[in-house]
Amino acid sequence: MIKAVLFDCDGLMFNTEAYAHGIWTRIASEHGVKLPEDFFMIITGAGRSTSDAFIHSVPGMDEILPEIRRQRFSDEVFQAMEKDSLTKPGLEELCAWLKEKGIRTAVCSSSGTHYVHTLLSTMTNPPSFDAVAGGDLVKKAKPDPEIFLLGASLLNTDPSECMVLEDSKQGIIAASRAGMRSCFIPDTIEPDDQMKELIDLQCESLHDVIGILEEMI
Repeated sequence: MIKAVLFDCDGLMFNTEAYAHGIWTRIASEHGVKLPEDFFMIITGAGRSTSDAFIHSVPGMDEILPEIRRQRFSDEVFQAMEKDSLTKPGLEELCAWLKEKGIRTAVCSSSGTHYVHTLLSTMTNPPSFDAVAGGDLVKKAKPDPEIFLLGASLLNTDPSECMVLEDSKQGIIAASRAGMRSCFIPDTIEPDDQMKELIDLQCESLHDVIGILEEMI
């Protein structure tokens, strides 16, 4: 039985991964930096403690990384965006349904807690989550399960009774290591063989999650 749902943030709740990929690609191209083919598969969903070594191994990246991160996490940029322009379809409906059913919810993101709240502020009517946990609250980032285990603890729910909604490889691995069910919702990457072995369920959008959960609560 599922008693809690843990949401990833970037790419799952908000259409920010494509926005981020554009920043990485544009600035890298402007400075003649070549991104490896698996660059986004590795960094998507991962915290800095997981991705930094890989990022710094890319020739020329150290020189442009500060500017990339400045643009990527600029409060001013997100606050200037049109309300609800980043919100993924089905997010509000899913959160309302979960609240109606008494299923507890948490955001468990590799990004910082302040950044998560910044993205929530881009919504006209942001959902009221029972907990918000960012990567600044844990020592180890995804694919380590710490962030999801923290989310379960904050919700006072056993990991086996949690469903994780994810769009990244690092998140799917973390959910499996946490002993939680996972539902993969594609955004910018397609599952590789390792992910396919670990993914429990897959939906095309957040709209479809309600139908799955109806049979699991």
